Amino acid sequence: MKRRHYDAVFLGTHTGPLVAAALLAKRGFRVLVLGQGTLPPTYEIDGTSWPRRPHTFLAAHSPVARRIIAELAMGQVFRQRAIPMDPSFQLVAPGLRFDATTDEIARRRELLREMPEVRPVVDDFHELAARTQSDLDRLLVRDLSWPPETFFERRDFARATTHQSFDKKGGGLHLFGELPQSHPFRLVVRAPAIFGSHADPAQLTELAQLRLYLAWWRGAAKIDEGEAWLRDALVEKVQTYGGEIREGAKAARVLVKRGVATGVELATSGEEVGANYVIHGGGTDTLTRLVPGTSLRPLFERYGEPTVRYYRYTLNVELPTHAVPMGMAADVFAVRDPRRPLGGSNLLRIDARPPDDEGRRLLCIETLLERRAVEESSNYLDGMRERVLGSLAEVVPFLGDHILRVDSPHDGRDLQDLARRRYVAPSKPWGRGPRTMTPVHGFPAPGPLGLSAYPARTPIKRLLLCSSQAVPALGQEGELLAATTVARLVTKSDRRKERMRRGLWTKAEL
Repeated sequence: MKRRHYDAVFLGTHTGPLVAAALLAKRGFRVLVLGQGTLPPTYEIDGTSWPRRPHTFLAAHSPVARRIIAELAMGQVFRQRAIPMDPSFQLVAPGLRFDATTDEIARRRELLREMPEVRPVVDDFHELAARTQSDLDRLLVRDLSWPPETFFERRDFARATTHQSFDKKGGGLHLFGELPQSHPFRLVVRAPAIFGSHADPAQLTELAQLRLYLAWWRGAAKIDEGEAWLRDALVEKVQTYGGEIREGAKAARVLVKRGVATGVELATSGEEVGANYVIHGGGTDTLTRLVPGTSLRPLFERYGEPTVRYYRYTLNVELPTHAVPMGMAADVFAVRDPRRPLGGSNLLRIDARPPDDEGRRLLCIETLLERRAVEESSNYLDGMRERVLGSLAEVVPFLGDHILRVDSPHDGRDLQDLARRRYVAPSKPWGRGPRTMTPVHGFPAPGPLGLSAYPARTPIKRLLLCSSQAVPALGQEGELLAATTVARLVTKSDRRKERMRRGLWTKAEL
């Protein structure tokens, strides 16, 4: 017998479901968020809190993010927490260090210094980028479902994209003109896009690459205390508006009656919680374990099943402040050999954190590891630290003489305290290891504009998806689009709350 009933139960505390839960709670819905085993953004070892991955808020430029921040009344606190970034990022390769800055004069000076022969081509590229950005922003301002599924949603989406500069598959832009395939400016655009997306880099359309590049260049923002603060702020908003958070709880299965989701059964207590909607914040692979039999087969028959192509590997390196090169940007993309595939130790994303009170700096480094290498070679991860450090040494001179501590939450090895010549075993080993790496999927049937994959609705009525697999190509912005789509669908199911929401927005706009 069900003890409690909610308008919406969310499974997982990723950014997407937390945003959707906060929006619905603000609109008067009774929501419950279950942790579902989601790992926090940080972990503790050797008396220090370490990040699980680099973090830059790339969606700051997006009209979707601005709308969410305004509705949740988070604008002032975001401005207080935002840390200016100039240059926005750096690309480092053999014989090249390019600073991507928002200052037009400085950008032209940088082009004359590093790539004088292609300055006209790059100027044309940025003019095209500005036009395309405006077109996509006008599309994102509209109240559309991402991706569209029903007849009316597809009709509205088609009307909104009729007179855009890009085609229906997100191509037709001819970004680089006659620029040679080996030219380093292509790396300036592609490297940030690879790390800004949740999709297989090989599937990124021209539109996706352009949007992600501009997100890094013009819209990226560092937040004080990073992803951990953002997550805590969203949790606080859910609770402030009357929502309930059970971070230690987990649903064992979704309750389904006659093809309709009616709630969830909790794993430890067996308690049944009723819900008008159940919203899953993870991928389709984890959802299949929660629903009966072959309930999701129609979804996979129509859109195909995602395939893991890469895993995100993180390495944290602690250095004294003086060992970090002067002028190093907060985000650096390092390419060791442009002729080799952009992955593994050949392409690094370096998140350089500010100095702490003891004169130390943390470099949080991320790279993409091929699935085959990880799953088919038992000792591949064992030497990953050394390979990444070898590539990092190309960016940080005399690295080996200055490293204080090194740790990765993914390779199963202990923390290395090189300053004290010791190893430190984790006190909570279950939150570490290869299984904690975030997978990057390939999708067999890219959706509209080549940006989306799976719709919010599933074959089980009132069971919705709110994950990074909805609009994977756009990364963080895609997660926010998924959140607003889910919040829109749930809100429209209650006409009274829908009228209230529209009335509030009308007053806000006035």
